[in-house]
Amino acid sequence: MPHRRHVLAGAAALAFPALRPVRAQGWPNRPLRLVATFEPGGAADQLARAIAAGLGPELGQTVVVENRTGAAGNIGTEMVARANDGHTFLLCSTGPMAYHTILFRSLPFDPQKDFTPIGFAAWSPNIFATRNDLGWKRLDEVVAAAKAAPGKLNFGSAGTGTTQHLAGEMLQEAAGIHLTHVPYRGGAPALRDLLGGQLELLVTTGSGANMMREGKITPIAVMGEKRIAALPDTPTMQEAGLRGFSATAWYGVVGPGGLPAPAVARMSAALRAALTDENLIARMRDQTMDVQFSTPDDFASFIAVERRKWQPVAQRFAGTM
Repeated sequence: MPHRRHVLAGAAALAFPALRPVRAQGWPNRPLRLVATFEPGGAADQLARAIAAGLGPELGQTVVVENRTGAAGNIGTEMVARANDGHTFLLCSTGPMAYHTILFRSLPFDPQKDFTPIGFAAWSPNIFATRNDLGWKRLDEVVAAAKAAPGKLNFGSAGTGTTQHLAGEMLQEAAGIHLTHVPYRGGAPALRDLLGGQLELLVTTGSGANMMREGKITPIAVMGEKRIAALPDTPTMQEAGLRGFSATAWYGVVGPGGLPAPAVARMSAALRAALTDENLIARMRDQTMDVQFSTPDDFASFIAVERRKWQPVAQRFAGTM
């Protein structure tokens, strides 16, 4: 499959600065930053802003969301890895934490050493969708069209190396079809091009859920293990005929490596309180997200499991990017 391998720019060999001391008493003593590696307005950005709004009252400080997009999330992730002020955190995602060490020749951070887990935040299944004017309603119709014209149908994603990209690659492998991947810098521009007729297909997350509910684009299948409340009539890939298929993104909060235990404990407690807010849960459900909290230790264990799960998948496609 004709893809260029993208090499992440940056001096990976530079040592990260030591984390400034964080005192148990009086932390946090100034506003905090929550870095989001997603474009403003998308579902993940909305999750970041909802979490930030919930954290503020719990911590007694303003929490500002800072969007740092690009390189499938690696630019913003590096920014937090290098932060040394004890007040910068990341809404992390599957790719940089689980499999980017395989997809990219070099990373300017070590996902296992350069971050301190705070807690899990939400699941977000990918969704396979298409334009209304093409008339496809079912997965078998899309597969038949793709087999009739190998490589002629385009599928858009939020960027090379994102879970949406890998989900599209996994779909092609499972269905025995050949699509052409068109990467974007976020889900919003991919949605615009689908609506504008430049794409036939799209792998997206909650960013497109409202348009699907409004009938502007057609959801073909949910790429998770179960149907979602936001699109109850949309089948899973397994229900549509691809047994065992699952490609679900997830989000959590981490700080830079070496964050002192008192700061971790207080931040984790604040995150738990934010994620149990019923309004936040309902808002994220509308964006196809299933909110769920876990402790720092449980989140660290989860990330380790996800690395083992995604690495064989990433390895199969590492040479195609």
